[in-house]
Amino acid sequence: MIDKIIIVLVLYIVLLLFDLPRLKKNEKRVTYIYSIMIVITFYLSADFIFEAEWPNIRGLINVIFLGPAELVADYLMGK
Repeated sequence: MIDKIIIVLVLYIVLLLFDLPRLKKNEKRVTYIYSIMIVITFYLSADFIFEAEWPNIRGLINVIFLGPAELVADYLMGK
């Protein structure tokens, strides 16, 4: 787990060192969108580091599309 933490920290430090000067020059809308993306990646990084089964995009897709997909598959299979 320590190796995952170190890798993620290095990646975020490099990312922010590279992007912070550019974000200061951009308009606020770009900064807000970037911030939202960073928050999402923090969440997914924590899920990766702690190997937790937290909700992610795959779970959201399953909740939305699994039921209708099973109905279509059952219909096509003749059940």
